Amino acid sequence: MIDGCVTRPGRSLRVLSCPNDLVICMLEQNTALEGELKRTSAQSKLEALKELLAESEIRFDQNPDIEAVDDLAAGLADLHDQAVADGDLDVLKEAVEAHPIHKVIMSDPYSRRAFDKPRGYAGDAVMLDFIYRPHEADVDEAGKAVHKGTTQLPTAQSVLWRREYLANLILSTMQDRDDMSMLSVASGHMRELDIVGDKTVRRDLNITALDQDENSLAECLSSYPDFKISTVAKSLTHIVKGGLKGQSFDLIYSAGLFDYLSDRVGIALIRALYPLLKPGAVLSVGNFVPDNHGRGFMELLMDWTLVKRSEADMRSLAERAVPGCEVRTFMDAPCNVAYFEITKT
Repeated sequence: MIDGCVTRPGRSLRVLSCPNDLVICMLEQNTALEGELKRTSAQSKLEALKELLAESEIRFDQNPDIEAVDDLAAGLADLHDQAVADGDLDVLKEAVEAHPIHKVIMSDPYSRRAFDKPRGYAGDAVMLDFIYRPHEADVDEAGKAVHKGTTQLPTAQSVLWRREYLANLILSTMQDRDDMSMLSVASGHMRELDIVGDKTVRRDLNITALDQDENSLAECLSSYPDFKISTVAKSLTHIVKGGLKGQSFDLIYSAGLFDYLSDRVGIALIRALYPLLKPGAVLSVGNFVPDNHGRGFMELLMDWTLVKRSEADMRSLAERAVPGCEVRTFMDAPCNVAYFEITKT
């Protein structure tokens, strides 16, 4: 110890001439210690990751099944949470992508499309059709097991729940209002209309589908020729800048867009949508929560990153956008997605 500064073996000694030097020395040592602990923590997570991936690789090789995918997802979720807290998620992503199991996961067309992002982002409408309109993947047994997992396990169940929820929201609004008008923001293929079409013969609703992906809009029109659909090939900026000003709707919803939006952009969009609601109309928005089942699998293996929000976060978002609004929040049945519904007063 020199002037109250403790040194460790192998470290150079510093002569401290004033109390300020003592503080600086202590800060330097604390910073070095924190760095050591962080490296140790990262190494520990890497070792746990390698063990998990090695075990999964054996299971996929010997007896590929959906349980192997589920167990891998659960293990990756725990490691993901630790890495996010410690700020070293990129270290794990690099290790996962370098491991042989990544090639196995990429044999699943759903995971492959998320990773490749042919339309610039993961989770596009073509990807979701693997869930909405399933068919057996033309891949080996391991790839089939992965595909079954990614399109049937709880995260996919939330996507199916969302379709059912939106369809029922449309149907209930149709019962209350004649000549109903609705707006779907980032509409995708609008597979909720599969259920609507099966449950009612009515087609007296006016649908505005807004999406920046013209291919998705074309598929929407092609799939539902008996519905009256007007397409708007624009991004959300069109709405924020007043592009729909003067129109009004009995229902507005955005199924998966907010998973990619910052709070600032999300609030701006909500503020732009609220005036478009007719009195008593509803704006519905969903968002994956931080502890959703597939978070580790999606981010580490599929390179699919979401902006996640809790149910409390969703309420806060709505209330910051429209202070004093009438809002309710709830979770979906699989407990992966939080929703808010704002009713126009």
